[in-house]
Amino acid sequence: MAINQLRALPLGTSDFIALRMANEIYVDKTEMVFSLAVNRGKYFLARPRRFGKSLLISTFESLFKFGLRDFKGLAIENLWKENAAYNVVRLDFSEIKDFADAESFSERLISLLSRKFAPYGFCYELLPFQTVSDQLSDWLTAREKNSLVLLIDEYDAPLTSCLNNKTVFKEVRRALSAFYSVLKSNEGALRFAFITGITKFNRTSIFSELNNLSDLSLDVEYGNLLGYT
Repeated sequence: MAINQLRALPLGTSDFIALRMANEIYVDKTEMVFSLAVNRGKYFLARPRRFGKSLLISTFESLFKFGLRDFKGLAIENLWKENAAYNVVRLDFSEIKDFADAESFSERLISLLSRKFAPYGFCYELLPFQTVSDQLSDWLTAREKNSLVLLIDEYDAPLTSCLNNKTVFKEVRRALSAFYSVLKSNEGALRFAFITGITKFNRTSIFSELNNLSDLSLDVEYGNLLGYT
């Protein structure tokens, strides 16, 4: 007599492809993933830690990079019709949350942007009077329309790490605002953008640089996109 094998819970798994390859339990949220990904939009979603934000980012990454390859048997398999593979840039700002001052944060931000955009041809050069934002803007201007997917996880990590230092906080906020301003100026290159975080710094002018950023944090339609109800 065959014995049914229990599938493992994905405890601590934040990589969608790894989860699917390991045949771990996945609560199918892909119908909601589809309803977002099918649009050419920019979205923001705030949730506490351990609600699955990174897994959701990873799910979008798999979809836009590899299509339906990792979605066999899930709801989106019968919904997604796009055949295009997109350039996907995934930024995890928790990688640069540890810094001593504004200068060291700037160095870490430059390193992160250089590394993550480099696979698609961006090459930062240390030039006088040209910041990384300036060079990134020029590079984005030359991209094909709707060719880039941008996924940002823990956008607020650098900000929350320096809340007790008002001067550094302002400089970090200024640097991040400059980056989002670049995205605003070159939004034609973006097919899709999704940003997650724990807190909502919507009063600090960071996101004022982005046009039409849809905040899903309190949207009832997407209430159970992350976590369980």
